[in-house]
Amino acid sequence: MANYEVDSACPPSGNRVRRRRELVNVRLASWNIGSLTGKSIELVKILHRRRISIACIQETKWVGAKAKEIDGFKLWYSGFERNTNGVGFLIKKELVEQVVEVKRKSDRIISVKLVVGSEIFNVVSSYAPQIGLDEETKRRFWEDLDEVIQSIPQTEKL
Repeated sequence: MANYEVDSACPPSGNRVRRRRELVNVRLASWNIGSLTGKSIELVKILHRRRISIACIQETKWVGAKAKEIDGFKLWYSGFERNTNGVGFLIKKELVEQVVEVKRKSDRIISVKLVVGSEIFNVVSSYAPQIGLDEETKRRFWEDLDEVIQSIPQTEKL
């Protein structure tokens, strides 16, 4: 869990604008779901109960590069083949407006950029190839992941 102070403007009194500091909690989770089919509502209930703000999910096994609303969360996902791989994010509705970019690199890598106050968060969800897969698949995954990580600036502030 990360705590960040966010400036927010209060209603002006006269010509002055007062600012107050507000603490924003961002709780992250990662979950290899095995298959998202038929589990999305159950998963969201658990995220609500655990007060998770952003959940990285792997092995969704859903095809497409889409987004949809699920009971107070927004789901972004990426998958190419039915019944294999697939990654995504579930982000709480309070943070959805702070999402400025979603990059779907493959069915194994997706990243999201959020702006919370003056802080920029880059979160990557990835699903590494298993032992039994060929070396080319593994090499491609690690090269793609390296490319995504290298594209994130070392220090990024507003």
